Amino acid sequence: MVKILITDATILTLSKNPRVPPLIRRGYVFIKDGRVVAVDEGEPPDEYQYPELLLNGEGRLVIPGMSSGITSVSLYPLRYEGRPSLTELKDYLSILSRTDIYYATMLAMAEMILSGVTTAMISDIYLDSSARAAKDAGIMVTLAPPIGCGLEDFGVEREIELLLSRWHGKVDNVKAAVLTCGDVSEDLREKAALKGLRTFSMGREGEVRVNPGTGAEAVIRFGDGLVMWSPGEGVGIWVRPSYSITEVLKEIMWRSGSRNLIDVLASAIDTHSMIGWSGVGAIEPGRVANIVMLDTHEPPGWPAPERLDHVARAVIEGSARVETVIAGEEILVDAGELLTIGEAVLRRSVERFRDVMKELREKAGVTHPSPAGSPQPSR
Repeated sequence: MVKILITDATILTLSKNPRVPPLIRRGYVFIKDGRVVAVDEGEPPDEYQYPELLLNGEGRLVIPGMSSGITSVSLYPLRYEGRPSLTELKDYLSILSRTDIYYATMLAMAEMILSGVTTAMISDIYLDSSARAAKDAGIMVTLAPPIGCGLEDFGVEREIELLLSRWHGKVDNVKAAVLTCGDVSEDLREKAALKGLRTFSMGREGEVRVNPGTGAEAVIRFGDGLVMWSPGEGVGIWVRPSYSITEVLKEIMWRSGSRNLIDVLASAIDTHSMIGWSGVGAIEPGRVANIVMLDTHEPPGWPAPERLDHVARAVIEGSARVETVIAGEEILVDAGELLTIGEAVLRRSVERFRDVMKELREKAGVTHPSPAGSPQPSR
């Protein structure tokens, strides 16, 4: 039984429950066994004042954790360079082992968690290794092997079997799904439904459709598709120079022209449910604990904002440091330090990918893939 109490904080709940204010200027959050029990203004009542962990929120801004609705982890080590062709992409992926994907996932997750991401949908090769990394890192993931995307040589069907036999419905923070390039066939949709799997379809550039053809579609935007973003749609990192979700939100503002900062910020919260984490989202009683605490007691985060639109601006455009991240029963970040991904793992990850990149560049006649943009799968 783990009890966590946050006190004296400015809390952006983003709740639509009329009993929970969207913004609490000085209040508390009480968490028990990975779920929010209470969030309110003022001092916590006596029954909440003896937790195992007490976090002083004075000068801090507490917000819901955010989500990346589409993410590639294998390309994280090469994210600073240009867009690869499918041939270059397969040449690069052919070098990678399952252990390499574990390390690549850890590298990508480290940056995402430190930007306030608590859930992500990942579509990539060897997702059994990504599941193992997610379990170790504590982040909640939906893993969707890519079907019909030109990567069948990497055993997509086998990967689905591994996710179903080892992870989906067996480990709390891992779900399986499927992603197709192009339309989802009726046969695949029925098979996915029988297994309780969500389906995704990579449509035109920068767009993922959630549960296409079911009458309950949602859209996730990423990369060049961010220019088409509209309120109510989800967002994803995919592959970009920074795996910070707030950089994606900044780009939405620039490219879509949206000036409603609350809608833009809410897109990263609403994405949780789009990728299958319906119990995660706003900070309100009954929800899975999904908490990010930003340090606003001194520069660069100071001063703590006091209006709803100012809070959204501080999160999206400000530079306040992520001090604490809580996902369910896991504390992922404390005092700005990653707790679930150790320095030794990150060091091994970096060392391994130095060798991978050297091997890639030594392959005669092969230009290494460099995915600053979003590689388009084949049709």
